[in-house]
Amino acid sequence: MASSYRQQVDEERKARTRALLLDAARRVFVHRGYHAPKIADLVAEAGLGQGTFYRHFSTKREIFETLLDEVLAGLAEGFHEAFATLPTTAAEYRDASVRSVTAAAQLLREHRAEVLLFLKEGPTIDAAFEARVAEVLDSFAELARGFLDHAIRQGIARPCDSGIVSQCLVGLGVRLIERGLAEGNDLARTVSEIVGFAFEGFGPADRRG
Repeated sequence: MASSYRQQVDEERKARTRALLLDAARRVFVHRGYHAPKIADLVAEAGLGQGTFYRHFSTKREIFETLLDEVLAGLAEGFHEAFATLPTTAAEYRDASVRSVTAAAQLLREHRAEVLLFLKEGPTIDAAFEARVAEVLDSFAELARGFLDHAIRQGIARPCDSGIVSQCLVGLGVRLIERGLAEGNDLARTVSEIVGFAFEGFGPADRRG
């Protein structure tokens, strides 16, 4: 029977191998898309054998979806940390919005090529993956809707159809991923404009007077 130390060493080795496979798959998918590469291409990039691949993943689709799950987990963590305590004032709500949007924008910029790949090629894999991509976008819309509904109840935001507005925010986010989060763009300015638009819209500057 393997000692606890040997088991720990084996688990760490498996984790390193899995991470190596994921990193290699990420590079290959970003460079060549989802459909063209074969599993042999993924393991060649990782410097491993196909047998090693099948000890960690059953299909190319599974490793692709695992990459998606990793990005989603990072995004969810950023939002939940920013809104760990629900704000009760407009200033608190704005500060939390800046934190959450900044965390999301940083992560999306870091994984921009992957996210664009998920949005573009995910729906072409099969009906189930297409539905998964739609569910992901809807889940972020529901998250935004929950924050917006809280702001409306607190009198921080104007009454509105939060379902429609949250879907619009997700659409804005997708467009920003496509165009607004490139490396050369000023991230702080991008976040400032997003939050400013969410809080003030684009009406006259003196509309509150």
